[in-house]
Amino acid sequence: MASVADLRGATGAGVRVALIDSGVNPQHSHVRHVSGGLGFFLTAAGQVQTTADYSDRIGHGTALAGIVRAKAPQVELYAIKIFAERLVASLAVLEAALHWALGQQMHLINLSLGTSNPDHCERMRAVVAEANRRGTLLVAASPPGRAAMLPAALPGVIGVAGDDRCGWEDHWYILDDPVPLRAHPCPRPLPSPAQARNFRGHSFASAHITALLALLLERCPDLTSDEATAYLRRTSRRIPE
Repeated sequence: MASVADLRGATGAGVRVALIDSGVNPQHSHVRHVSGGLGFFLTAAGQVQTTADYSDRIGHGTALAGIVRAKAPQVELYAIKIFAERLVASLAVLEAALHWALGQQMHLINLSLGTSNPDHCERMRAVVAEANRRGTLLVAASPPGRAAMLPAALPGVIGVAGDDRCGWEDHWYILDDPVPLRAHPCPRPLPSPAQARNFRGHSFASAHITALLALLLERCPDLTSDEATAYLRRTSRRIPE
């Protein structure tokens, strides 16, 4: 297992990262380019369809991509769009997006989203099991302490919440919390006065952990979910009193 020192000089080169969110604007100065992507949507008849359009009309996915690109500049980023005008999507669309990402042999999937609907539990468990079988790491956002939040609180998923006490490079591991990790809750800053309208929250904490794991995957390509969790726990910073 790589130590903290082993990650010096790591860039995420060769690591495929899928961002399942609102798409990505590849021309944004914080992103610069993506390796590909796909959009998923539900038709009026309730059928999941795809489109080559993964443009981001909300800005949420682009902000996530900016975090990953800042910390792991050479990752192969893939934009998987499931949100259009609002940060809302059906379970069928999310499942289809996850299965596509797994089929494309992504090393790491970032889910800055979740659901507490218990009716979705078994279907989410099945996707998580498939990801674990394939060796794909899943990172998902959630508020802290939410044992019912899917997929962040499921075994085999790296659940992350934001904490204002975490700096840009910090992460903490909280024992006995169903969402054990904490990370910085903000994307890259924007020039004033745009910064006042910038995003913040648990969604962005997951991207910080995704970026760190991309660096670790460059050094340890066969990293499992359990090994990733052990590494994050071992390298956790001390929580301020």
